[in-house]
Amino acid sequence: MTDITDDIAEEISFQSFDDDCRLLENLLNDVLRGEVGPKFMEKLERTKILAQSACNMRMAGIEDTAELLEKQLASELSKMTLAEALTLARAFSHYLNLMGIAETHHRVRKARDVVHLSKSCDDTFNQLVQGGVSTDELYNTVCKQEVEIVLTAHPTQINRRTLQYKHLRLAHLLEYRDRKDLGSEDKEMLIEDLVLSLPNKV
Repeated sequence: MTDITDDIAEEISFQSFDDDCRLLENLLNDVLRGEVGPKFMEKLERTKILAQSACNMRMAGIEDTAELLEKQLASELSKMTLAEALTLARAFSHYLNLMGIAETHHRVRKARDVVHLSKSCDDTFNQLVQGGVSTDELYNTVCKQEVEIVLTAHPTQINRRTLQYKHLRLAHLLEYRDRKDLGSEDKEMLIEDLVLSLPNKV
């Protein structure tokens, strides 16, 4: 495992949302390859490429090509056994969860990098007034505000507690990864910690 993590640490810079996504995807692929083997990984990658290509074609308005790709994808999926389809679905679920963690971390990183964030209503109101909103309009708008309590189930409640812990650990490791003072040994250890925090069962 150390050789693989050393290579990944050298190849990927520690800066952006794309870097976070690429890092987590590469590490997950290594874990999955060890569990399901290279042949199944080829199916997974092909499924991902077909689905993304079909989506891109639809967005570009190239309907005929999108439809052909979707039919090809449906045909290949229908040839899978139930066990293969379940493994594929779980792998994609892990992948999407990791991308969600990376996206959340990226939003936090962007907010942290903003020079000035409003920390109070006074700051916000002052900014609005300086931006041309009259004090009367601001007062009337605030007086019309209504607050309602909405109770919903949080998405994490559908995940097992161990998986929730791993997701939380991954988020903390991505935050640690943003530190400017990380040396090469720190990065290698961080990659190994990320691997240990990845879901290891599909």
